[in-house]
Amino acid sequence: MNESDKRTARAASRKVDARKEADDAVRTLKDALVAAGVVLPSLRADPAGPVCGVVLVELGGARPDVVRKLAAVVKKGSDK
Repeated sequence: MNESDKRTARAASRKVDARKEADDAVRTLKDALVAAGVVLPSLRADPAGPVCGVVLVELGGARPDVVRKLAAVVKKGSDK
């Protein structure tokens, strides 16, 4: 394997790692939200892929009542 192939393989590996990290973060947040009775239906890892080596997590849109419930959960957690 030449040096160019090695760089390409490392870059591909970083993209896979970034995607896995984002997917894991989405799953962790979804689980926590479900436990609190909150659902963000558009929550997902950004399908566009890595931006500066990071796959962003899209929280998406939500109804006002869901946003208020999420705010209450966050506030309750921050009071500890």
